[in-house]
Amino acid sequence: MSDAPQLLRWETLTKKQFDRIDPARAVVMVTSSPMEVHGPHLPLGADALEGEGLAERVLRFLPDVHRDRTFLKLPFVYAATDVVPQRGSLHFRPSTNVRLLTDLGHTLAMQGFHHIFVSNFHGGPRHFLSIEKACRRVNRRHGIGMVSLFSLLIRRLTNGTSELDDVLGSLPGVNRTDLEGDTHGGLVETSQLLALHGDWVDPEHKHLPRQTVSTWLESNGEAPRGSAQDGPRSVLRVLRHYRGAMRFFNEQTYSGAPAGASAELGERILDTLAGKAAEACAELLDGKIGPGDCHSPIWKYRFLFLNPVMMRLSEWAIGHRNSIG
Repeated sequence: MSDAPQLLRWETLTKKQFDRIDPARAVVMVTSSPMEVHGPHLPLGADALEGEGLAERVLRFLPDVHRDRTFLKLPFVYAATDVVPQRGSLHFRPSTNVRLLTDLGHTLAMQGFHHIFVSNFHGGPRHFLSIEKACRRVNRRHGIGMVSLFSLLIRRLTNGTSELDDVLGSLPGVNRTDLEGDTHGGLVETSQLLALHGDWVDPEHKHLPRQTVSTWLESNGEAPRGSAQDGPRSVLRVLRHYRGAMRFFNEQTYSGAPAGASAELGERILDTLAGKAAEACAELLDGKIGPGDCHSPIWKYRFLFLNPVMMRLSEWAIGHRNSIG
């Protein structure tokens, strides 16, 4: 494999340098992930740092035919919803993220850019659905290819869940049991942050016990949510998990087993996910798939998650109150 393509940071370019770029051959990359509490041990920007790290690593695995393209990296966007409702997290309405990314896609399309990849590493359904909604608006108006890489990956790899046990369970150094319920600040995210920004990870993560949404519900005398092996993910299962997770994260700050994390495992995880993402990106750039093939499995239920009235009703029904937004 030849050297990775050059990635240019948008904010560092002069007008003279920018005008040399052919927008039709360029790929704009932007990460849309929150500032959010990730346990007592990870930086608040974990999701954004992972989203950027994954997007940059994708370039290592692109086929040679796309290595002469210009890749432009915009500063990350931290407007996001479904964040852990604790001090330190920054909460935005889904409509804010939709409007922000729609405006971004519009101005890029008007400047001649055809390919926009929105990276993310935040599994809140309202967040990645809001990215998908913005992408569809831009694509319909301008006929370009703006896509949510996170949504495409969960469509291909996890059938709509935010768990990666089937994808990562066979990696060296992984105890598959530790991946069950590992959805936030656990083994996967702690390992990735150790690989990407180890100095920002509190070493006390080695002493944190394993805990998950399911084990917490069980300890509170409630039935755990359905297993990811129960078949196609129904909207009712998604809503049950969403309800349980909101209640869990009112009290807890991570779900998973961060004690087993290591930088070496983080490198393997990043390479695995980036390799899968690079395959999808190449298919997009080759025209083998289009933006309509990049939606998450729960896209068809977006009305339930993005409609403000529906979400207020569901939060009222479960007695949920967002203490930070």
